Amino acid sequence: MRSVLSLLLIFAAPSLFNSASESKWTVTKGSSTIGTITLLTSSSGTRAEFRSPSGTITTLLGGNGSVWLRTSGGDVDLATISATTPETTTATALLLPFTPMKSDAVTVKNGMPASYKFRGATANYTIDSKGASKVDLDLGGTKYTLTRTSISTSSADASNFAVRPRKSAASKLARLSGDLLGTSDASVSATSGPRGVGHPGMELKDGGDYAALKKLETRDTGWKNKMDAALADFQKSGKVGKSREEQ
Repeated sequence: MRSVLSLLLIFAAPSLFNSASESKWTVTKGSSTIGTITLLTSSSGTRAEFRSPSGTITTLLGGNGSVWLRTSGGDVDLATISATTPETTTATALLLPFTPMKSDAVTVKNGMPASYKFRGATANYTIDSKGASKVDLDLGGTKYTLTRTSISTSSADASNFAVRPRKSAASKLARLSGDLLGTSDASVSATSGPRGVGHPGMELKDGGDYAALKKLETRDTGWKNKMDAALADFQKSGKVGKSREEQ
C-alpha cells in the first residue's frame, strides 16, 4: 500500500506553501552566495526569479502542466532544454507542484514535499509552520543550499504567472509567407505557398490542401496581370527602363 501511495504522489506533488505567498531566498554554494530568488506562488501558477550578483535575472514559471524558461522570444518548455545550470535548477526546485516532466519523482511527508528528483538533481526540503524554509540541492555532485529569508502573503496579479509559449519555426514561416504574399486574403491559407509543388493546377495524393493552392495560384495570376499594366504606365510616364515587351 505504501509503494502505491508513493507512486500516486509522484503525479500529484504538493506546493511548498499552502496559500498565495511571496518569499525571498538566498542561494549559496559552500560559503559563497551565488544569487537570490524571489518566489511567487498562487492557486494557478508559480514564478521564480533568480538574480545573480551581477544583476542578471533568470525567470522560470510553473504553469500549463510544466516548467517554462522565460526568454525574449517567449517562454520555452524546460523539458525541451537539455542543458542544466545552477540558475534554472535552483529556481525549478521551488516551483512545485509544477515539474518539467510528469515522471519527476516527488516524495511527500505529512502532506508536504520531502524530496524531489529532476533533471539530474536531487532536492531535499526542510519544512516549518509556514512551508518550505530550506532546500539542500545536489546537482551532479555539486551542493547548493536555498535558504528562505522572508515570507509574506501575496496578492500578485494573475498576469505574473501567465505562460506565453514561444512560437515555433513552423508558425513563424507561415506568418512570414503570409506577409510576403501581400495583402491578406482570408480565402487563401497563408501556408499554401510553402506547401505548393510542381506546375499550376498540379495535385498529388498526399493530403495537401490543393484547393487552397489553386486559389493562391489564381490570385497570383491576377496580380501579375495588374502588375504588367501598372509597370507599363509607370515606364511611359517616367521613361524609366524598358517595358517587358521590349526585353
